[in-house]
Amino acid sequence: MNKIGFLAFITSALLVGCSSNTQEDNYREASFELCNTEVKVYSVSEDGRVRIVCSDGSKFALKDEKTLETMKDINVEYCHGEGLGKFNESRKYYTFKCKSGTMLSISK
Repeated sequence: MNKIGFLAFITSALLVGCSSNTQEDNYREASFELCNTEVKVYSVSEDGRVRIVCSDGSKFALKDEKTLETMKDINVEYCHGEGLGKFNESRKYYTFKCKSGTMLSISK
């Protein structure tokens, strides 16, 4: 009986450990979504900025998770999930280019 209880404990501990996503995991997953191709370089600096370089040459630098969510939404709504080629955030606007070549600027 002790062996079964121990085995159940180990199994549940492994499942809990595997199911928890860190912020870095979320960024890494989203980078594949934004690139819509392989990710060539992915890095997180000490100040928390995330830099992504896609295998097709697209580059992104993200300040925070809020920007990431905005980029994901733009990719789905305006680029139909094909990926972003460029993205820029100013005080009032998001300017971006879809991989299809469509360039848009929308207000925040």
